[in-house]
Amino acid sequence: MISEQSVFIVDDDESFRNAAQRVFRSAGFRVEAFESATAFLSGYRPCDEACLILDLRMPEVGGLELLERLRQEQVDLPVIIYTGNADVPVTVRAMQAGAFAVVEKPFSDELLIARVREAITSSRTRRARNATIAAARAKLGGLTEREREIAQCLADGLSAPQIGARLGISARTVEAHRANLFRKLEISASAALAQLVLWAALGDE
Repeated sequence: MISEQSVFIVDDDESFRNAAQRVFRSAGFRVEAFESATAFLSGYRPCDEACLILDLRMPEVGGLELLERLRQEQVDLPVIIYTGNADVPVTVRAMQAGAFAVVEKPFSDELLIARVREAITSSRTRRARNATIAAARAKLGGLTEREREIAQCLADGLSAPQIGARLGISARTVEAHRANLFRKLEISASAALAQLVLWAALGDE
C-alpha cells in the first residue's frame, strides 16, 4: 500500500493531464495520470491517502460510469468529478454515486488542490470511524447472547437489580455476567461499555 498522498487523474485530454500533473506535483502529491477509464482500472493500485480527479465526459467510458463502477466494486477512493457543464441532474447523479464533489470549469489550481486535500482528510476520518465501529462489533460479538443482553442494559444505565427484574434472573447472576463481560472486553467501567455499544450500533459509511 502507498502511504504518501496520491492524486490520480483520468482525462482523455493530454494537455490537461500534463498541466494537472505539474500542479499537483508542485503541491507535494504523488501523481499518476490516465488517458481513459480503462487505463485507470488496469493501472490503479489501492492507496489509503489518495483522491481521483475524473473528467465527466470521455470517450467510451465516461466519468459517471467509472464512478458507479468503482462504487459497485467497493473501491474505497474519494472522487472529484469536473465538468464544463455541471447541471443539476448530473450533479445529483454524481453525488448519489458517491462523488466527494463536482467541480465546474473553469476552476483555479488552488481550488482543486484544496478540494483534493478535503477529500483525503474526509476519507481518512471515515475509515477511522468505520474501523472503530468494526472493532466494537467484533468485541461485542465475542460475548454470549446473555452477556450481550446485559451489556445493552448496562449501557442503558440500568442497575443490577433492574437488569435482573427485566431478564428474570437474580442481581447476583447479573453481577457475575457483568464481571465476565468486562473481562472479555478488557474494560473496567460501564462508561467504556456504553461507548462500545454506541459505536457498534452506528452504521457504516
